[in-house]
Amino acid sequence: MRAWLERELPQGDDIVLPETGTLIFGRSQKCTIVFDDATLSPQHCEVSWDGAFWKVKDLGSDGGTRVNGVPIRHSRALHSGEKIEFGATRLRFKTDLPEEDRTLIDAIARSPDAESNWLVYADQLQERGDPLGERIVKSRTGGKLDHMPWLGALWEHFVAGELEIDWQYGFVKRATIRTAAGREAPRWTDLVVTLLNSRIGHFVRALTIDLPRLANVPALGLTEALLDAQNFLAQLPGLPLSIEKLSLGYHVATPAAGSLSVTEELALKLPRLRTAPIYHRAHGIRLRVLSTTPGVALSGIEGSRIISGVTRIRRGQRNQLFIESPPNIPFLADGNPCYFGFQDGRAQLIAGRMRGEVRVNNRIDSMFSLLPDDVIDVQGAARFRLEIVT
Repeated sequence: MRAWLERELPQGDDIVLPETGTLIFGRSQKCTIVFDDATLSPQHCEVSWDGAFWKVKDLGSDGGTRVNGVPIRHSRALHSGEKIEFGATRLRFKTDLPEEDRTLIDAIARSPDAESNWLVYADQLQERGDPLGERIVKSRTGGKLDHMPWLGALWEHFVAGELEIDWQYGFVKRATIRTAAGREAPRWTDLVVTLLNSRIGHFVRALTIDLPRLANVPALGLTEALLDAQNFLAQLPGLPLSIEKLSLGYHVATPAAGSLSVTEELALKLPRLRTAPIYHRAHGIRLRVLSTTPGVALSGIEGSRIISGVTRIRRGQRNQLFIESPPNIPFLADGNPCYFGFQDGRAQLIAGRMRGEVRVNNRIDSMFSLLPDDVIDVQGAARFRLEIVT
């Protein structure tokens, strides 16, 4: 794979990247590429090949290095078309990888569970030396995948819990965008665009966006905000045809006022969503049992249970979990409980004395704001899925 950096500012000849070695950029004469720019550090940043990716790394510079306008804190893999900026310099990373087979891409989008298409796709990618092919093969054989270089600018949001992902063949199958404790809400529009434009975001099948909390929308303006969000999605170029489920959140109220369906404009872009509800004004939430560890008995739930008011899960006798809604339950009670409750029409899970033993989508915290399809693991003994009751 041939790669180079196009000079956008200041203008000049392209910088051809060698197949081995490291290029160092800065104002020192010891650098590989020297810039006459007093705002740069002597050795400002470097671009290097790791055998699969070209990566850019800031070398502790005073002014920092940015990729697509975002400052980088760690070594960052580059993908064709991305922009590198430092000081007054702006470079565009380019490769000569040939265009992908659009017929095959569309076939996978239409039938993402058809393994034969994935195998052909992996073969095509490997034949042209594309590391994405190796990622598909490694995923099929159970190999450990490195998500960081492929997520790029999304990596920090992924680590922080603002972006949660389920994977299929190393590609994003399901993505959830939500707020994270102690962090300012991210711009969900930027995350969606970056995700869908990434190579591993071509076949997203389900997308959940916690719109009311991310946009801090009051109840009176919610309907308009939901319509604006759909309009934004409908205008995105290259929206994956594979999307079959979209959720923009929910609100629990009694009596419930019905649900909002997908707009006609968005349904034209994503036919699988036609007439599907994308925002629920629900009567409540339900916990559905997904699995229990052998020997563990559940009390108070059989298959599923509707949660209303404050409900707790506690450990009773050994290998037994109780799900109950007793009156006036104390916050800290015997049996290491965790609690479900509601605030502003949203279901919450408070880990209580189970902190570290309760996970939501495999993440640990003291309090979770729950979304549809969240998977809740209690002490490794039982797993539940949160569902909306309409």
